[in-house]
Amino acid sequence: MKKLKPYARIIIAAAIPLFSMIDFHPFMVDPARAAGQDQGSAVAGDQNTAIDPEALAILKKATDYLTGLKQFRLKGYKEEDAVQESGQKLQFASSFEVCLRRPDRMFIKRTDDDGTVKRFWYDGKTATTYDEEEKVYGQIKVPDTIDGMLDYLETVMEAPRPLADLLYNDLSYLADRARSGSYVDISMFQNTPCDHLAFRGESLDWQFWIDRGEKPLIRKVVITYKELPGEPQLSARLEAWNVAPEISDALFQFTPPEGSRRIQIVGSKRRDGKQGGVQ
Repeated sequence: MKKLKPYARIIIAAAIPLFSMIDFHPFMVDPARAAGQDQGSAVAGDQNTAIDPEALAILKKATDYLTGLKQFRLKGYKEEDAVQESGQKLQFASSFEVCLRRPDRMFIKRTDDDGTVKRFWYDGKTATTYDEEEKVYGQIKVPDTIDGMLDYLETVMEAPRPLADLLYNDLSYLADRARSGSYVDISMFQNTPCDHLAFRGESLDWQFWIDRGEKPLIRKVVITYKELPGEPQLSARLEAWNVAPEISDALFQFTPPEGSRRIQIVGSKRRDGKQGGVQ
């Protein structure tokens, strides 16, 4: 049985597995963003870092391109370690599909290696998750932007954010949180030449493989959780990007399937009553 890890715990009554379906694991959880602090002051101590200017320039080009996309569709595959009490590492996998339209639409489908399928919808007002095996769904009211919704799930529901930092409108802090960074080499990803970058942070190390072509898309990510027992890794292959998809509005709207039932979602007491809320 897969063991739940501390960084994947969430606060959900009677439905802990349900909202965990949106887990693609936080890459570099930004303490300033999560706590509502000023980001500029939070990263001030990290300015004197040994980051290769070439690596930084390539990363900025990739993140600027990604945040400049009005919408995209992405398919990929991830593998993650689950460290057992014995110290043995077991690896689990899942495939995923993400459809995003800025500023307020998102759809995610995740299929685990045991065949379990879960889906997530965001329509600018409500976040909904549905477990196909259990035929149950949960809904909560959330802020009216993708950034606000992701922050809400992270700080209020204490749920991991889907695709984490890569879905935000501002990705500059990916570099700000690095204590060091280097350009490794040119590396092939599925016959595509990529720039391989490696960064180190206080609690995480992360690597990016970025397409060297006209579209500097992130093709692969590897994350090492240094503060967790056994230093587990997550490896994600972002295999199929469509940066100009035709997406129907209906994709972002949830209709309860026949025979499904709704379950109550309970948020953390840290919730700010001015934003979002539990239905």
